[in-house]
Amino acid sequence: MITVRLLGGAKKAVGKSSTVIPQPRLSVSQVLDLLRNDAEDPGLLNPTNLLVAINGVESSSLHGNDTIVQSGDVLTVVSVVHGGDT
Repeated sequence: MITVRLLGGAKKAVGKSSTVIPQPRLSVSQVLDLLRNDAEDPGLLNPTNLLVAINGVESSSLHGNDTIVQSGDVLTVVSVVHGGDT
């Protein structure tokens, strides 16, 4: 099982702060697809606006969305907040 923690807009998109995925091995991309399929607001889970960490290590420093997440891992999804003057 893979534990997924959802923070910020990701939590709002899915409607809960965590979930468990029963598959023993998936890529980050596959996990995000599963989350989008179950999301109340899938637009908030745009991969270009998310930070994803596996066991506290950001996926971009591993293999990005191709990083493999395995049973026992904790995947954390945080939406990036944009703002500023226009």
